[in-house]
Amino acid sequence: MIDVVIIGIGNTYRGDDGVGHAAAEALMTMVPDADVLLLDGEPTRLVDAWAGRRLAIVLDAVRGGDPPGTVHRIQVGVDPIPATFAHLSSHRAGLESAVALGRALDRNPGVLVVYGIEPADLSDGHGLSRAVELALPGLIHQVAEEVRAVCA
Repeated sequence: MIDVVIIGIGNTYRGDDGVGHAAAEALMTMVPDADVLLLDGEPTRLVDAWAGRRLAIVLDAVRGGDPPGTVHRIQVGVDPIPATFAHLSSHRAGLESAVALGRALDRNPGVLVVYGIEPADLSDGHGLSRAVELALPGLIHQVAEEVRAVCA
């Protein structure tokens, strides 16, 4: 098993909710030292994907009241999670539930980093908003550099 996993979560049929998948797909060829997965955010699948990993990076659309395209980076268990972050995910049961489940089962990764991207539009339909498209290259670069630093 590769020590590092990048997990893009979201729904590509809901506009900017597909940003996690878009970023993860771009990273597939950029970070050969990591597994890259596309998931829907269902907690048990997330726990299965990151269990036993040294580093797991989750990419997702989140709502925090910042301008669309803003990228949040949180290291779970180290950084304080803003009060609004628990409700940022656009999925009903998702990341917070997965972290709690992983903690209860002792199946969380060594380090869990969440990159959340503020969406502009979560309505039905394919494609990212202009603000999220503009933020995507910077996010991809940041994640690739973080993985390379861990794998060096």
